Amino acid sequence: MRALWLTAGAVATVVALTIATVGLWYGFARARTPTDVTMRSIPFDGAQVRIQAGKGQVSLTVLPGQAGELLIQRALRWSRDRPTITEDWDAASATLRLDAVCPGSDQPRGPLCKADYIVTVPPETVLEARTSGGELSAGELFGDLRLTTVSGNVRVSALSGDLWVRTGTGQVDGDRLRSDRADVEVGSGDVRLDFQSAPSDVKAVVRTSGDVNLSVPPSLYDVTADGANTTIGVRRAGNASRKITAKAPDGVVTVCCR
Repeated sequence: MRALWLTAGAVATVVALTIATVGLWYGFARARTPTDVTMRSIPFDGAQVRIQAGKGQVSLTVLPGQAGELLIQRALRWSRDRPTITEDWDAASATLRLDAVCPGSDQPRGPLCKADYIVTVPPETVLEARTSGGELSAGELFGDLRLTTVSGNVRVSALSGDLWVRTGTGQVDGDRLRSDRADVEVGSGDVRLDFQSAPSDVKAVVRTSGDVNLSVPPSLYDVTADGANTTIGVRRAGNASRKITAKAPDGVVTVCCR
């Protein structure tokens, strides 16, 4: 069964990467600003990898790829000065650092200066990824994920490993999740998680403004919910082995079945 999932994941990766690449090229063909697309491969045989998108407007998508390598596809867009790029790979710590900065791009009306990365990793890799001001996405991965953004949306889909997400400002959107455990917390923004298989422990918290919407398969759950308006549509029992904690003190909390 695991081999079947890996095969299906590889096929989905080819399709997703092809669609993403075509979409990037189509958008660039119509763009009036300078653009640049590159691709490179890094040998990799580790069990876990850390990707840090630090300075600049850098978005990151992580997908499953081939064993033995990290494949990095980069798309740059700028309106004045070409971005200064940093792509540092530290093999000892298995850390990839990505930066893209332009003079004045950190100002409210600064020039366009953006880097979009698609990085493929071996499907069972344990991933830790962080962005500062760009979107962070991951899909079709089997390893555990630890994702952090300062200000940016997080989108995940078809994950099998445990999920941990933190963002200061931004939405967290998860589809077709098979994760047994999920721990998601945002400062301001909405959290929406849709599980394909019944999780054993889910924590979804909005600290200030935003809503929480959880969709889980039918089962018995120990639910703790806190919100200005709460709707619980699953079977509940205080001694249930499956735990759900959903909190949005000033928002709407919904926990329901698929």
